Amino acid sequence: MGAVLTIAQRDLKAYFASIKGSVTFWFLLIFMGMFFQSFCSTFLELQGQAMQMGGEAPKLSQLLTAIFQNLHFILLFVVPAVTMASFAEEKKTQVHRLLMTAPVTSTQIVIGKFLSAAGVLGMVLLASAVFPLFLFKYGNPELGPILSSYLGLFLLMCSQVAFGLWISSMVSHQFLAFMFTVFGLFLLLILTWIAPNISSTGMMEEFVKYLAATTHLDNFFNGLITVADVTYFVAFISLFLYFTNVAVESQRWR
Repeated sequence: MGAVLTIAQRDLKAYFASIKGSVTFWFLLIFMGMFFQSFCSTFLELQGQAMQMGGEAPKLSQLLTAIFQNLHFILLFVVPAVTMASFAEEKKTQVHRLLMTAPVTSTQIVIGKFLSAAGVLGMVLLASAVFPLFLFKYGNPELGPILSSYLGLFLLMCSQVAFGLWISSMVSHQFLAFMFTVFGLFLLLILTWIAPNISSTGMMEEFVKYLAATTHLDNFFNGLITVADVTYFVAFISLFLYFTNVAVESQRWR
């Protein structure tokens, strides 16, 4: 466990020692702030129209769902930016040879890098909590759905990190790692919508929809934490960490 924490600490320090750490935080917070301001303005406008015309006013829970879904989309670009250099840059600069010859296993390397990337993104996710806190000051949102939404986003983020690490372990250039990771995560995002076009059979369509992260994340946004959804994310993380471990292990024998 000591080797895992040492690798994670090394990567965390390297990340925040570069400008990439600051850019990632500012990118997420600035764009979240822009969308948050837009969503709140639309929400207040619709509430005003409902009061004047006697229609049904939008609920605060709908505003929160829109905010979290927007954060889900932004993570498609933030996660690849964090994971793209985990292995690709080290292979390009030959630094990975030192790590490969160190007295650590491939599993320890993979888990250490996973913890560092998940830790960085966990802090980014924590920073985004300023927006729900703003709603608590001026409104009365339910705490349960907010906590479940953040749990779902954290599990989603960890699964995206595992996928990004696998891509980074397979290529030697950061740009390729970024592009392939964005493409893969975007495909997982839209599987629900393209499932009917993939297969005409109901069973195959349901299977494709099950593979989409969106289906499982929606339950968290609605305040529901189910064993099936948690199992999906844990299995996804474990599978791609295993793939990454196999890729890293194979490089030791080249």
